[in-house]
Amino acid sequence: MKSIKIMKNIITLLILLSTISGYSQNKDYKPFDWKPISGAENILSFEKEIKKSTEKQVEQANKNYSAAINLMTNKEYSSAINELKAAQKKYKKARLSQDAYNYLRVNMALCYANTGNKEDLAIAERNLTILTPVIFKENDWSYNIAIIYHLVNNNNEAATILSSLIRNDEFNFQAYVTLEAIYKNSGNQKDADKIRSKMQKAEAKLLSKKNKQKNDPSAKKEKKIFKPKGAKPDVLNLTIVANDDHLQYNKIKDISERSMTKVQEGIAEYNSGVKELKHKNYKVAQSRLIQAEKKLKMGKINDDGLNFTRGNLAIACLSVGTKSSTGQAKRYLRKITNKIYTENSKWAYNLGVAHYEFSSKSRGTTKQEYLDKAIRLLRIAIKIDKLFLPAHENLIYIYKEIGEDKKALKAQKDYEQRRNELIQTFSRQDQLDKGIGDLYIFRTNLGTFGEYDTPAIIFEQEELITVPINDEKTAYLAGLNYNLENAINFQKKMKSLGFENAFIVAYKNGEEIEF
Repeated sequence: MKSIKIMKNIITLLILLSTISGYSQNKDYKPFDWKPISGAENILSFEKEIKKSTEKQVEQANKNYSAAINLMTNKEYSSAINELKAAQKKYKKARLSQDAYNYLRVNMALCYANTGNKEDLAIAERNLTILTPVIFKENDWSYNIAIIYHLVNNNNEAATILSSLIRNDEFNFQAYVTLEAIYKNSGNQKDADKIRSKMQKAEAKLLSKKNKQKNDPSAKKEKKIFKPKGAKPDVLNLTIVANDDHLQYNKIKDISERSMTKVQEGIAEYNSGVKELKHKNYKVAQSRLIQAEKKLKMGKINDDGLNFTRGNLAIACLSVGTKSSTGQAKRYLRKITNKIYTENSKWAYNLGVAHYEFSSKSRGTTKQEYLDKAIRLLRIAIKIDKLFLPAHENLIYIYKEIGEDKKALKAQKDYEQRRNELIQTFSRQDQLDKGIGDLYIFRTNLGTFGEYDTPAIIFEQEELITVPINDEKTAYLAGLNYNLENAINFQKKMKSLGFENAFIVAYKNGEEIEF
């Protein structure tokens, strides 16, 4: 029995490795991963009042600052620096306190540290030295500061900040993963292992805490109220369509040799532009796709064949996000013919999202025109491929946004029906291809046992994990399935081995859900 107890303890410590915990695998924490934070709404929170004479300067500074955050998101750090400098210059005229500048200085340092120029690292480090202590009270900003110290090769300071973050929040798993990587990269495997072990214990503790709350009969269970939510269409996270046949709507014999040379040059530019678009280098993609369109037009490619270039060009322009590029996007969207999306669900979806993005930046009748087109294209995408879930989720969001609650409810029911079809029999890869995003995981609960009544055969089962219920009892779950059909077959197998009360449990994002 002693060996069984030891094995149980080992499995509990390894709970991180199971996808039920979800915190490191399902949320996909990566070492040194970071995202730009705005904090624009907090910049003025340190000021008692802003003089009327400087209100206009502050308003313009806010615009520069917001533009910088968008550029940082697109990894256009040099351009972001210019916007941050412009914002800083205007904020200074308002005579803000030093605490207010922290947000701007952290983002400035991040930009300089990411330009790829060695001489910029010193400027990044200089920005760190003038931060005030108040910024370290905000964990998300402290994490980004730790990233900057890592980028300027001061890993000791980065490790100090990350360790402090973990002390403040033992469930800050992003800090764990990055700190472990710092130790590992420096050759300090001993401390890397300590951090890994500490993170595993934190995950096990959090999961155990949730299970205790769930099994606490005194806990008040809130009644779930159905609220269609959906997902906002996001032009920055599209799967870009490539490898299109630009010549399919032309008769090859009618294209002269000279024109064909231009066509080939245009296709080369197109392929290059699409590659940059996939890598989120939006300005470069925009430039190359503009050249592609020009050369393909010179090659006498008709409008139906130019659809592919214009579609991806509109997406690139909208992703750049400036006022001028948004205006260009409108011109390309208007030129697209319906040939591109009547039989291709991916193009129908991408162009639906593009029309929504343009609508969100427009007013009046133009806004409504492009919103209506976005809805129509998303419905076309669903008609072609009813199991493509992002289109369903986007429709739910849009209907909620415009106050069409009945349509949102119907779209939600359609989404749930298609999602259930996917998780019933489709493979993990099929679900990913259909945009299910956060995968559903099915495990089989074999039962809850004490120290002396745990069947020895339980430790022979696949993907076994333990969930402490209290000091005396432990629940055992086995199997890891991505569709319900396989989960049912595994449940039958477990029952045949003697676990007669085995039942299936579904998880999403590490949380147990009803299904």
